[in-house]
Amino acid sequence: MQNDQRAERGPRGKYSKLICQGCRSRKIKCVLPGSAATSASGAAQPPESSCERCRNLELPCIVERTTSGRPSARGRQRQSTRNLRSASLNQSEKFDERASSPSDLEVNDYLFSKENDAEQPPLKETGKSQPSQRPGKRTMFRAMIDINVFICSVLENDVKFGSQLIHATSRWSQPLPDLIGDDMAALLDTQLSWHRLFLPSIPNLVSLRNRLVSEELSSTTPATNLLFALLCLAALETAEGIAQQHPTTRQSLQLAVSSFGQDVMVSPPTHRDSIAIFLFMIEFRPTTLATSQFIMHKAVSPEIYIHLAYRIAERLSCLAQRSAFFFFYLKTPGHSEHERCLSYSVEALKVISLNCHLEGFLSKTVPDLYEILDQIQPHIDAYRHLLSLCVCSPRTIFHIQWIMGFRIMITSLIEAKENWTMPKELLKAVEKAEKLSMEQIEVARLFIGHSVEKEGGEDIPVLLPLLKMRFYRTSAGLCGLGLFYAAVQRARSTSGENHGDPDVQPSESLQIVDQVAASAISPPDAPGNHLSVFIERFGKTYPDKLIRVLEAFLQCTDSKLDGIAFRAPLQQLVYEVIHVCKNLVENNFVQVRVGGRLAPSFEKQLELFSKCAKCIGKMRASSSKKESAFASGCVYVACSKIILGLRNTLERLKTEVEKRTHDAACDVPANAVVSPGTTDCSLINMDFNPNSWDGWNLWPEAGSLSPLGTSMDMFNLVPEWTFESDFEVMTRFAMR
Repeated sequence: MQNDQRAERGPRGKYSKLICQGCRSRKIKCVLPGSAATSASGAAQPPESSCERCRNLELPCIVERTTSGRPSARGRQRQSTRNLRSASLNQSEKFDERASSPSDLEVNDYLFSKENDAEQPPLKETGKSQPSQRPGKRTMFRAMIDINVFICSVLENDVKFGSQLIHATSRWSQPLPDLIGDDMAALLDTQLSWHRLFLPSIPNLVSLRNRLVSEELSSTTPATNLLFALLCLAALETAEGIAQQHPTTRQSLQLAVSSFGQDVMVSPPTHRDSIAIFLFMIEFRPTTLATSQFIMHKAVSPEIYIHLAYRIAERLSCLAQRSAFFFFYLKTPGHSEHERCLSYSVEALKVISLNCHLEGFLSKTVPDLYEILDQIQPHIDAYRHLLSLCVCSPRTIFHIQWIMGFRIMITSLIEAKENWTMPKELLKAVEKAEKLSMEQIEVARLFIGHSVEKEGGEDIPVLLPLLKMRFYRTSAGLCGLGLFYAAVQRARSTSGENHGDPDVQPSESLQIVDQVAASAISPPDAPGNHLSVFIERFGKTYPDKLIRVLEAFLQCTDSKLDGIAFRAPLQQLVYEVIHVCKNLVENNFVQVRVGGRLAPSFEKQLELFSKCAKCIGKMRASSSKKESAFASGCVYVACSKIILGLRNTLERLKTEVEKRTHDAACDVPANAVVSPGTTDCSLINMDFNPNSWDGWNLWPEAGSLSPLGTSMDMFNLVPEWTFESDFEVMTRFAMR
């Protein structure tokens, strides 16, 4: 019986060639699924190819080759081990050198302009785990209206992102003031110039350290320790020279952040330090507190941090109607409490803005938008009084104008949502938003120039390009939303369904490409002709305006503040750059489908994509290489790779268009027959005037804030606005 069992088990000496690091360290059997996809790649395996223990415990399963068994000779064992290590090292190097950006398939799955494109050829394997099926319409809809969902969905299928995260397994016991001295804190604080520009409520590191060493328990919370460690870590990663002088400090701070972060996430203290922490992680380090690779991609979308910041701000009465003393200090520039109240005001409006952007604009009802407008209006009134009373610093003007972009967006959203079933009123609302946005750019230019030239304010050249990006995104976001509503209205008018329903269905939103293509060949008196008018009005210069935003972003990346290289916040800038790139890709797909050609600025788009990806990738930790930073969960590198993935998609599209054009030129049927229901105008044997297609360049970006500049004034819906250099006149326009 024993011999039979031994025969069933197979011969002795037959060992597994692979084992994961966790099972090897614990000297236990590693039960791998035996799939061909399992390989010693040096990165964590996906759940379906992980070992049984790692899969059940949700642990990262990093598989290695094993040398179990007994070779015939000791010298042969040494040589075999040496060769094996060399082969493993070479394979690891090849894995690092291999492009680990999301594959074209993963990016294309969430491009809604390709949702119904059945003619695309299958993509080649890229060595990555690929989704078993295309995402559903609900997922596609969310990825269309929320850029956070798009980024998370793309990164979900990458096996290397977050595979080397640092996670504390025990409580941090060393006092942080012992790790970071007073002089060290003062030195690190100088590296937070860009962080403090976008988040003025960030406290000084020296004062924060003094609070930690004080004996007053009321001045410190677990959030205070986390905030100090988080800011020190961010400053240390910004300064390469300081990091080289203190090689072990960075790892200690990473463990401290992980330990304190777990305590804060379990029970967030109702303290202003908690709000500062969540805002900082939202904009600069959203994956810092992730505890597993399998949830790393979800941490890229800071939804939980936004909810926590909003709830804590509500408990502290930061979002409700503030006291009269608060606004008195805010409107009095000479008062000692003015700067503190201004930073608190910017912080509160930042929380409101982030909460408003959750799940896209379409999820917000008109009563919700009116409530948000009531929350921000007292701050706007205080800013109006402040601008009329004195000449503010460029930083203050920057924050006021940034908030003005948010106010324009809210008021325009209300008008668009109230009138989206009336095409003419919707057109007027979008035109008004565009006009106000262009006015505010000139207002910002005048105020900042007046502050620097006449009052000796601090000259920060990057502020004006940042504000241009802000107002271009605001204008185009409303324009994209208007086109979205116009396309949905056309779909309903032609199908006769969902009339009077204020909610847009996901299936309706994914028909935009079909509606745009169909309206291109529809007669003027066809139902839903207002979509053609809307596109003709706003679409002619759309790709060029998107390009201007990327150029403005690149102009910002060349700037330095206090000698520190530019570091962009994720939600305010980097994610919007990805959205602009995505919209340009969508725009090219639509132009190919409708007109059979790429955008005239196609080559320039490819160049800008590469430059933006390179600049964003450089914003990673100064002491980290690109691949190791990506494996540790660096969002800047991940965004850089996504932009490169979008660029690769454009390259493929160019190849397909050239091939299709070549095939059509070589073999054109004498009697081409076109189906009456076709919407692919490239298949119709007609001589179109190329200039007549310029108006079809617009592509909707519902829920986004991408740039759009002025458009041709066909209907003269608003009077032409002329710029007057008089300072008092501009003051009246500033907060209108």
